[in-house]
Amino acid sequence: MQNDLQLFEIKAANKEEALEIAKNQHGVTESSHTIYVKELKESKKILGFIDLKGLYEITAVEKQVENDVVTIAKKLLTMMDINLEIEITKSSEHFVLINLYGPDNGIIIGKKGKTLNSFEFLLNTLVKGCKVEVDVEGFKEKRANTLRVLARKMAEKAIQTDKAVKLNPMPPRERKIIHEIINKYEELDTYSEGKDPKRYIVIRKKKVG
Repeated sequence: MQNDLQLFEIKAANKEEALEIAKNQHGVTESSHTIYVKELKESKKILGFIDLKGLYEITAVEKQVENDVVTIAKKLLTMMDINLEIEITKSSEHFVLINLYGPDNGIIIGKKGKTLNSFEFLLNTLVKGCKVEVDVEGFKEKRANTLRVLARKMAEKAIQTDKAVKLNPMPPRERKIIHEIINKYEELDTYSEGKDPKRYIVIRKKKVG
């Protein structure tokens, strides 16, 4: 995927000028690239009339990469007989985020997001050189909040029972949320066991001495 991404730093008076320079000097086009403009250094005036140009980072990702992801995702959805639309909501080097929406939202999400996690795992095994994250109309943020509540509940259980608590298998992104919450408890420790997609977290009290 490295050949499918272009990265430039351009001096310009504003973002619009930086984008035009990227198009004229580097062959970047909105028809074939998804373009991101990030301001690194703001332009300003000195003594009221001398212009110091700002510095802008231009990232251009070839849409072919995104198209490949969408094509594979569509094939999987067709094989699963699931009726959903696909949109690209973010893309950068080695990463594409897609959002699914439509009448079969509940089916692709599944119980506690298990079907969605499996779909994402399968999609990533088929897409080469790029990590793909899949969301369904903001489901993952809602799921993240649920996991934070779960982590606190299981933390209290581990403290009160003085026994190790095993959670259900989760993808890396969800395990990270659990780890972040448990790390706030000085008396607790967490570790993961098993292999993806069946890797799970164990919460236990730290050994004394």
